[in-house]
Amino acid sequence: MNLKKEIEVSTFIVSLIVSIMTILLLPIFLDFNLTLTSLGNSLIDLNLVQTGSANAVTSVVTYFRGLDTLGEITVLFVSIFGIGLGLDRYREKLNIFAYENRLLKTAVDILFPLIILFGFYIIIHGHLTPGGGFQGGVIIASAFLLMFLAKHNDVTLNHKIISIAEALSGAGFILLGFLGVLLIDRFFGNFLPLGRVKTLCSGGVIPLIYIFVGVKVSAEMTALIDYFIRIKDVR
Repeated sequence: MNLKKEIEVSTFIVSLIVSIMTILLLPIFLDFNLTLTSLGNSLIDLNLVQTGSANAVTSVVTYFRGLDTLGEITVLFVSIFGIGLGLDRYREKLNIFAYENRLLKTAVDILFPLIILFGFYIIIHGHLTPGGGFQGGVIIASAFLLMFLAKHNDVTLNHKIISIAEALSGAGFILLGFLGVLLIDRFFGNFLPLGRVKTLCSGGVIPLIYIFVGVKVSAEMTALIDYFIRIKDVR
């Protein structure tokens, strides 16, 4: 095998640069010490008072920088919308990535509802444990990916239902933000009772935010998977 033909010069240069940067930055990463700064301590204290969430990271994502999360969801929507427009002209569809595997076909009937349930668990418990709407949404979409791989062309995704779920969850997410402005003069303000920390009914509006985010992300990622796995000419 001729390496000059197999490996492009640009690929070699990029690999060399990445390797050098890794070597230079490695001592910094190895010397990293986890310390709680005064800002971190203040954030943790503020989290318990204003959100009642056991997961401070969740509070930052959905409450303290809710507008940023709204922007991330918008970027995801625009990206998938653009992909849909670009691939919609390919009318001939074929599940080119399907596998003829009896074990996979049998297992998917058991795993599909379990993965969906696990995804919703991650979404609903995002204010208590690591996880949330983005992670749970992707897990739910992975269940549909497994179904597509196992069932071949026997599975048809109803894009109308997907679009309705995506639209309603997006509208609900924005509605929570404006309700915060109207009720307590703050976008995504916590206008619901905080509840008791470390219980499921806690965190005020944060669980609702993550539910809307999870449904929206799962719908959009499932549609994206369907676009790529079924378009024959995308290869």
